[in-house]
Amino acid sequence: MKQQQDLIPLATGEYLKQVRVERQLSLATVAQAICLDEHRLREIEEGQADYIAPVYRNGYIKKYATYLQISEEEIQQLISSADTGESTVRNVFSKPPVRNPMDKWLRATSYVLASLLIGTLAWQFTHEAVRLSQSGSRLHSGQESIPDKDSKTYQEKVKAEEVRGTVNASIAPLGALHENNTEGYDTAEQAWAAVSRTALPEGENRLQISVSADSWVEITDADGQELEMDLLRGGSDKSYHGKPPFRILLGRAAAVHLSVDGEQVDLTSFTRGDIAQLTWPQELQAQE
Repeated sequence: MKQQQDLIPLATGEYLKQVRVERQLSLATVAQAICLDEHRLREIEEGQADYIAPVYRNGYIKKYATYLQISEEEIQQLISSADTGESTVRNVFSKPPVRNPMDKWLRATSYVLASLLIGTLAWQFTHEAVRLSQSGSRLHSGQESIPDKDSKTYQEKVKAEEVRGTVNASIAPLGALHENNTEGYDTAEQAWAAVSRTALPEGENRLQISVSADSWVEITDADGQELEMDLLRGGSDKSYHGKPPFRILLGRAAAVHLSVDGEQVDLTSFTRGDIAQLTWPQELQAQE
């Protein structure tokens, strides 16, 4: 096959510079030989001599090209190109590029491998599409394969059902813990309160107050210590402990629930005008 040499357009200055470099001549050597300023020659090579009058610039180019032993025909072409600003076409490669014989074999091998890969992917895609379509047809028709009792899939399914049954069975007692007793209190909450309640010092009792609306509460123990003297906001649930008997004053008694050591205190007999005032327990107050 006939190889065509690549042609690259070069400007006049680039062409002169390339010929000078090929002949291993420095710019200073050429400037001294043709009696021309080195700076002026560099401007011609870099295409920055447009400010020079064409008659002088063409003379410099002709003198420079003649020293480089460029033919007269090429010199005229260089001068014409410098006047018009067009680039000169020059052969860069003196010899056609040599191709490696292995390139053809590597290219053919790459084509074969790529074709095999594409064919494999296409076959896998087609096979998967057929399998999915067949599975969808069985599901649509209501046909479902029954696994063998000795197969691994069947045994795993049985184990999953056993675990599910165990979990459901363990949930049942938890619901019973949250059943309300006859007084309307959550059994689970009472059990948790009993477990989390800290031990009291000897001779002390625990008071528990819950208010459903804003209520004024005053509590003083036998030592005269004020356990509470403040307005409790609705929804509050507070606990106190101290030495009995306790002197208790409750505003808006209808919204207050009082218990001592877990036993509810009936405030009805101590309430006047929705204000309850009492000493508890009554037996200790009578002894004092």
